[in-house]
Amino acid sequence: MLYQNATIIDGTNRPGFLGHVLVKDDRIDRVFRAGETLPDDVGEILDCTGKWITPGFIDAHSHNDFYAAKPDHMPYFEPFVRQGVTTMVVGNCGFSAAGYPEATPYNDQIGGGLFSNDGQNFGSFSGWVRRIDRHMPVNMIALVGHGTARIGVAGKASAPLSPEALKAMTQAVEQALFEGAAGISFGLMYEPGQFAPASEIETLARIAKKHDKIATFHARAYSKVSTSYNPPVGGRAHNLRAMDEVVSIARATGVKTQYSHLIFVGKRSWGTVAESLRLLEETKASGIDIGFDLYPMEFGASIITVVLPVWYLAMEPALRKRALTRIRLWLEVFIATKALGFGFGDILVTNTYGVMKEIEGLRVTEIAKRWKKSAFQTYLELVDKSGGRINVLMYKYQNPAIIERLRRHPLALYMTDAWIEPESGVQNFAAFYAFPKFLSLSLLHGTPIEEAVHKMTGATAARFGLSDRGTIASGNFADLVVIDPSRLAFTEGRDASPAGIDRVVNNGKVVVKDGVVDQVAIATVGRFLAV
Repeated sequence: MLYQNATIIDGTNRPGFLGHVLVKDDRIDRVFRAGETLPDDVGEILDCTGKWITPGFIDAHSHNDFYAAKPDHMPYFEPFVRQGVTTMVVGNCGFSAAGYPEATPYNDQIGGGLFSNDGQNFGSFSGWVRRIDRHMPVNMIALVGHGTARIGVAGKASAPLSPEALKAMTQAVEQALFEGAAGISFGLMYEPGQFAPASEIETLARIAKKHDKIATFHARAYSKVSTSYNPPVGGRAHNLRAMDEVVSIARATGVKTQYSHLIFVGKRSWGTVAESLRLLEETKASGIDIGFDLYPMEFGASIITVVLPVWYLAMEPALRKRALTRIRLWLEVFIATKALGFGFGDILVTNTYGVMKEIEGLRVTEIAKRWKKSAFQTYLELVDKSGGRINVLMYKYQNPAIIERLRRHPLALYMTDAWIEPESGVQNFAAFYAFPKFLSLSLLHGTPIEEAVHKMTGATAARFGLSDRGTIASGNFADLVVIDPSRLAFTEGRDASPAGIDRVVNNGKVVVKDGVVDQVAIATVGRFLAV
């Protein structure tokens, strides 16, 4: 197959050029510049005049490992593929579908309440790999989650791990790294990662370093004030303290570090952008390999309990209902939200897993009006009724000016941090158009399109240890996107795929053609990419 007369934006951040791309089987056979003589046996020819050809987009932060092994997994992946995604980095925020002791009694807790293996046991990382390889719609680079491995040995318990449990956890993590995991992810804001002492985190970070692999961090806080800290207000901004913690781990261990989804929750956190970037830049300049990733949305997906303090989450359910407990919690949350510039009106319920379908698509303040209760009472009732299992979109995570500043930063990679929930009343719009939005922002602001493509292809491949994907070069795997820039468009705030993504090619197979997904080709095209 010859893709002819395109502007080739090859993922290297070098200027685009007119040329042709010849694909044979699953590889790029050769890249020709305009004017070079073409061989006679090129096979089918697609004229791409006026169009771009880029490498397939690599989603640097995804959680779709929890959906890859589902029997009917296509709905979870189609929106991503339609926007040009061919590869995903999965297992982020401390939660991976695989990589924990197989004999665990806590298999039902894997995923931390945000995700689930639906009763399947994927303690064996290699077993999970065999299950998904060439049986999914995208390629996957997988991290092993600290939270998953810790749940495997102790559930969500807040107590320090016993020496035996710590040994079992580290053995499970190291085994996953031996079997091709690209690194380790941490979720320091989530149960049970938030309970882990620094020594435990550094132990695992050193294991990643030993294997020359990456460590990614969902930090302890992304807002100026946070209930992750006690007291929840005062002193150095909490998101900066959280970044200090990650930087300290990186310095102590020397591990390659990725700061997950750099965001600034609440208006009063927006003033910390410059200091956050300065910290990252100084760390990088000191010789520590650190970077960050971002999405182009002003909200983020999370679970409803994420704003609750650690001391409250660690309590038994009966103790949470005590009057003094509720008074202390109300006081801390009230002070924190006022100091933050973020409130219950910024929490939109997307998925109650069938428990309260009628409130999906509503904000907590809207639900409070229906229930004729205070927003605080409503929030706690939502947590209690659902057992803490409600997914939400949290607004005021950033604003357009912050997105613009972050997306141009040299340490930035692009991602979606999105997943599809078919039973949900509201989807995360990033699943449908995050990458086209990045391209559109580049065009809107007159910045180099080559830079934007690089951050969603070649730079991400290099960051996670891939040498034969992410760039358009002879011998690389043929993951390609054909884009018509004159038609590139999306509708903000809608669960709709973008226009202008004309063709998506994964491992040499055309999986999207003129906006239509080839259901046969896509079913088995995706490969597990061992690192």
